[in-house]
Amino acid sequence: MKKNVRIGFLGSGWARIAQAPAFSLMDDVSLAAVASPTDMHRTKFMDRFGIPKGYADWQALLAEDLDLVCVTTPPFLHRDMVTALLGSGKSVICEKPFALNVGEAEAMFNASLSSPGLAVLDHQLRFHPAVRTMKQMIESGEIGRLHDVRSIVNLSSRNRPDQPWSWWSDSARGGGALGAIGSHLIDLNRFLVGEIKEVSCSLTTSIPRRPDGEGRQRPVTSDDSFAMMMRFGPSSMALAAPSLMHVTTVGAYTWFSFEVSGSLKTIRLDGAGRLWEITPDKAKGGRSLIDTPRWKQIEPILPWDELVLQEKIRHSSLAVHGIFAVGFAFLAHRMVKAIRNGETRIPDAAGFADGLVIQKIIRAARDSSDTGSWIKPF
Repeated sequence: MKKNVRIGFLGSGWARIAQAPAFSLMDDVSLAAVASPTDMHRTKFMDRFGIPKGYADWQALLAEDLDLVCVTTPPFLHRDMVTALLGSGKSVICEKPFALNVGEAEAMFNASLSSPGLAVLDHQLRFHPAVRTMKQMIESGEIGRLHDVRSIVNLSSRNRPDQPWSWWSDSARGGGALGAIGSHLIDLNRFLVGEIKEVSCSLTTSIPRRPDGEGRQRPVTSDDSFAMMMRFGPSSMALAAPSLMHVTTVGAYTWFSFEVSGSLKTIRLDGAGRLWEITPDKAKGGRSLIDTPRWKQIEPILPWDELVLQEKIRHSSLAVHGIFAVGFAFLAHRMVKAIRNGETRIPDAAGFADGLVIQKIIRAARDSSDTGSWIKPF
């Protein structure tokens, strides 16, 4: 059994908010190295987390003695970085969007097949206790026959027209709400219910131009919001049932809701990571729109080691950053256990095969938006 697990970071943005704080909660884990091209960002990251080695060139991490590297760079850089890291024998957690296109996703998936390391995609909500409880309730039949899935993500992160143009504004470099947020929702649908057989999508760019570093207005080619419908396939738990999602990054407020509706119960995950349930008998008759839903909160049951982790999370910066940061801590905990025990796969983790499937669904969504028709991803 490996005693100390050494972690490296490629990129210092999301890693500063979620990944480094999460691994800092783990016993016998060393935050060993970071590669980030901007001197100021790299130095601040190293100072904040006590990381001894920092590099401007990401390829320097290939020679470092690291067990796991977190790749949090923009998606147009993922393929070369991830394939090189896997080729050096290191385990990898890759941020989403997984790749720019299906071809890149296939290359990364193929590289993972011959690598001795773990290859995991950061769909961390799979490991959030509330999501795991949702999965148990669905698979046990507790919520009954599945009717539909409904998700709304309303973010205000890009609602100001004066926010600068960046790679996020450029579809050619992997920017946009569909890849950043839609990939998570697609994965949640697949994880909880099953495979997707067809999609219909409408992509929108509400703020069409943004200022670059010199103040010039540049066109935005990525989507800042989208509406999408998916239908589940024959291998799912809800054949032909719909999943509806609406996502915006230019809203006036922040809201997250992911609901799975069944014949016996509807369950809902909120942005604070709380899980709620409601039964049909709690609703008043008629068509009143002022009937307040009588939701009941469900407390997930955790094993002792995750109870300890949950208490650490509550006293850390992760708690204020919501379900994605908290979910990552539970994924990080599982990754460390796997590396320490020499495991070659992690049950329920999103692997690179999942990343390839999601990339095909995203491609179908873009084709649907262009043609105005339903598209089958496979």
